[in-house]
Amino acid sequence: MLATVFGLIGGIAAAVIGAWAALRARRLPKSQVELVDVAIVPPSPSVSLSASGSALGPRDMSPVLDVKVRNTGGQSAVLKRLVVRVDRAVRCGSMFDGMRLTPYRALWVGAVLPVSATYDVAIPPPEDAGGSQCVIGLSQVVAQGEADRFEVRLGMEPTFDTYVYGLDLEIVYDGNDRLMTSPKVAVAFPQRGFVYSADEIRTVIRGFLEETGKVRDAIDAEMTERGLSVPDWESAPPRRRSDLPDGLVSVDGIADLFSSGGGGVYEVTEAFWDPRRAIAGHLQSFERMYREAVEITVGAAVADDVLTASLARAEAVLAQLPAMYAEFGIPAAAEALPVGEPAGTKQPARLMEEILDHDGESTARESALEELRSRIRARDEGTFWFLGRLAAGEGGPDSWLARIGLGRMPNATSAAELLDEFLRLRGPDDRESLNTRRHMARRRGGGDAAGAAAALKTLLDDASRALGPQDPDTCATRVELFHFLDEAGDMAAAAMVAADIVADQRRTVGPDHRNTILYRHTHGFCLGEAGDPARAVEVFSGLIGDAVRVLGPDDPDTLNVRHELARWRGRAGDTAGAAAAFAELVPDRVRIQGPDHPHTLLSRHNLALWTGEAGDAVGATAAFAELVVDRRRVLGPEHPDTLKSERALAHWREQSGPHSRTVQ
Repeated sequence: MLATVFGLIGGIAAAVIGAWAALRARRLPKSQVELVDVAIVPPSPSVSLSASGSALGPRDMSPVLDVKVRNTGGQSAVLKRLVVRVDRAVRCGSMFDGMRLTPYRALWVGAVLPVSATYDVAIPPPEDAGGSQCVIGLSQVVAQGEADRFEVRLGMEPTFDTYVYGLDLEIVYDGNDRLMTSPKVAVAFPQRGFVYSADEIRTVIRGFLEETGKVRDAIDAEMTERGLSVPDWESAPPRRRSDLPDGLVSVDGIADLFSSGGGGVYEVTEAFWDPRRAIAGHLQSFERMYREAVEITVGAAVADDVLTASLARAEAVLAQLPAMYAEFGIPAAAEALPVGEPAGTKQPARLMEEILDHDGESTARESALEELRSRIRARDEGTFWFLGRLAAGEGGPDSWLARIGLGRMPNATSAAELLDEFLRLRGPDDRESLNTRRHMARRRGGGDAAGAAAALKTLLDDASRALGPQDPDTCATRVELFHFLDEAGDMAAAAMVAADIVADQRRTVGPDHRNTILYRHTHGFCLGEAGDPARAVEVFSGLIGDAVRVLGPDDPDTLNVRHELARWRGRAGDTAGAAAAFAELVPDRVRIQGPDHPHTLLSRHNLALWTGEAGDAVGATAAFAELVVDRRRVLGPEHPDTLKSERALAHWREQSGPHSRTVQ
């Protein structure tokens, strides 16, 4: 009996096992994706994206990850998402002038497996990157037993420092969100070398101390010459500008005091007042930057060629730092004086982007504006380098200047003012800087005539001081200032500048040159429009004889002078004289320029106007009625001049009374 039961159970078990085996045999095997390799390759010339989503252009140096995977499972795998996590990040930047980096080129030989797709991942700058992650959708299918390769371009904001990132990659695939994680990856952006040797750092510090000594010697010499006691630079050195007498050109005066070969206004920086703290800050910055860069690189399974090549030099600098502290008499724990970028760590490009962001918060814009302004006034090297490239207009139609427009987009006025302030500091007496300021003011005038005029007014004062009031570039600035004052409607200021331009023209091309005649005309026009018709009459009365003599009585410009003289006579109160003058001018306009010329029609309008103002309302009505017919025919019924004459006709009809005769 027991044998029978056990036999039955065994048979059932065998059947169950057999059915399970058959079912398992029919079930499709899973996919199994494994990471074959992750490599960092040189950036291609194609366009990539910054963290804000804007195109960085063909010069972008963003690192590119080359990812190779293989499916060892029994069915196709669908790669759905890529997660890039930033474990650590550090900004490595230079602080002293002359510490800019040279390009580093890494060579890489591509694999045979073709690239099936390229994905852009926007990575924030180091200050915002720690612990962040970026998720993008993938669209890759890896067949059973096949391999695939795709690239991940790490788009980052433009920078003049170097960013070092420690990253983890995670690939999510198939419907049940299976995960595949990469080893740690270390990358640098831009893809160029960035580590200075200990000797290079020493050279910069020695140069800084040498220049500090020159300034101190100049202060001593100037104070001795003035009969003052020289400072005790060793035991009780001055720590701020107020510790020294006012008016020392050796502190904030002229650069050629040090026989530098070139003049210019300068001022000492914070580093001058406390060189030891400045050097301490300089050395501590390298210690912090290189230590973090080494830790990120050593802790990564995959590091790009830039970091690998820089690793030994960074470690050597760290090993020599104690000796450098001792060499320059700096305690390793000395309090540091911040040198270079003032408070804040955002790059100048990011700050400028915040200033121009019309959708952003006004407080953020003001903060960015104030920070950039403070960096300019501190003569921060990185900010000066960025603004110098900005002012140079590099990059063609896609450059910053082209995008800003310096007047054609919201908040561009602030950017234009910053650039102008930067150029004033960079080269207050430099012709190239002055000309660049004039060029930028002209660009700004495309949408901000008043702002352009204000910038050119300041520039004219600076150019007059630096180059002289009669220098050709100063005169050209004066002409540009006049045009933007005119466009902005500031006719009183325009009249004053026009008078100076007339003097320039008399001196450079002579009193009988057509340009001189035309600017005299402009001067009189501006005086009248500024509310001084009597002076306008005075200018045009003196001009008419010269215009007839130099240009001829039938020259259109001579006719224009007659027109303005008659108009301002009427505005000055001589309505009868104005009407009589236009009565003489209109037949000459018809004879010389034709009855349908716009200037002929304009003079006819003024003849009708001053006829009425002189007391002949009926005559004005008749003249305007005829003019309206001609203006409708020549200009069209909706033209502003036609409508203006129609309004005048209605006015003088009312003035002439209900029984007046109207010419149709």
